[in-house]
Amino acid sequence: MSSISASAGPLDVQSIVSQLIQADSQPLAQSQQRVSNFQSELSTIGQVSSALSSLQSAASTLSSGTFLQQFSAASSDTTVAAVTTTSGGAAGTYALNVTQMARSRQLVFDQTSGGASITDQNATLAGAPSSLTFNVGGTSSTVQLGSNASLSSIASSINGAGIGINASIVQYNNNYSLVLSSAQGGTSNSFSITSGGTDSNNTSGNTLAGLQQSGTAASESTNAQNAQLTVNGVNVSSSSNTVTNVVNGASITLEKLGQTTINMSQNTSGIASTLQSFISAYNQVVSTTNSATTSSTTVGSTPANTDISSDLTGLHERLAGLLGTPVAGVDPVNSYAYLAQVGITQGADGTLSLNTTAFNAALAANPSAVSNLFGNPQNTGIGNVFNSTINSLLGPGGMITSNQNNLNSKVTSEQQLQQQLQSQLSTEQTNLLTEYSSLNSELAAMEQSSSSMANLIG
Repeated sequence: MSSISASAGPLDVQSIVSQLIQADSQPLAQSQQRVSNFQSELSTIGQVSSALSSLQSAASTLSSGTFLQQFSAASSDTTVAAVTTTSGGAAGTYALNVTQMARSRQLVFDQTSGGASITDQNATLAGAPSSLTFNVGGTSSTVQLGSNASLSSIASSINGAGIGINASIVQYNNNYSLVLSSAQGGTSNSFSITSGGTDSNNTSGNTLAGLQQSGTAASESTNAQNAQLTVNGVNVSSSSNTVTNVVNGASITLEKLGQTTINMSQNTSGIASTLQSFISAYNQVVSTTNSATTSSTTVGSTPANTDISSDLTGLHERLAGLLGTPVAGVDPVNSYAYLAQVGITQGADGTLSLNTTAFNAALAANPSAVSNLFGNPQNTGIGNVFNSTINSLLGPGGMITSNQNNLNSKVTSEQQLQQQLQSQLSTEQTNLLTEYSSLNSELAAMEQSSSSMANLIG
């Protein structure tokens, strides 16, 4: 608006114009209040949308049925073998007898071709070729050494080639050794020297790039071997000491030779935790919708959007109705068609709660029926119907999106109205200032004339 000013005169032009503008600003203030109400409702719808998204995610987890495939694993002797769970699995007991550990092939070279110890890792090696060729797990690879190869440059070239062989330099008593080992254990990942040296296919009698082995180096070298064990009497061979394909749903790490027992049992606490996530997400929707409908009776002095309040009440009732509808095609007498039959019940306030004892008993009695209750190929399980229902609510034509679009449209309309009202008030203020300033000037002139006449008469 224009700034308010006044020339000298009997009238307080600023006060008069301010009061008139304030009186005419009521439509603008009412529009601003309506925008505030709409934005508050948008915030409420956003909170409900977020709660529904969390519930949909939890329902999707239930519908997959995999949450029931949670198991705990324990080893009776962790010094022989440690165990961790992966996914899936089956309850059972597995007796392990580890008779051989897996290991990589390792060759140690600690002498020059002349049989001298290596005291300088950077010294040029006599007779070193320009390249080396290895066969690693059946794949042939060539490593370029260049000229003036040394112990350190050979190790660097092999490591840089990334061919599945690790090269390292070890110093002991001021002497250096080059150690080559397969990056992975087992016979299938072993390596051999095919060019740039000789390979006896054993731990001794090998040469490499102007290097050879002493008796000590030969004793420090190892041939590749697989882990050997039995699982419930079945022979198992593994190229790694981490065995993942023997006990379904478990990864076993072999530590040493010996015997141990792996026990796989259903992880009922983990399953209950997943169920509780769904229950908590549902209860959050209930809490959010209840809070929204309670607080949306009036906002300030302007009535709130009763349509939104009605929609949220309907949403609450729709979700509650899903809980009271049996799973299609399931006989509730001989199987599980309701959540209440597996220990998930609804209270008077509309929230859900879990009786873990009742659920575990139902799961033990009929695990396939419990799985079908939450999700099935016909998409009639509790998780399935919650997922599809929420998807329709949050979709382009759903209740949540429709309300958001409607409120945003109203905000835009009110903002456009406010621009018009603001322009009208600015014009009105300018006109009033002009009119009252002129009147004030006229009155001031009349006062001066009257004073002059009074002085003449006097």
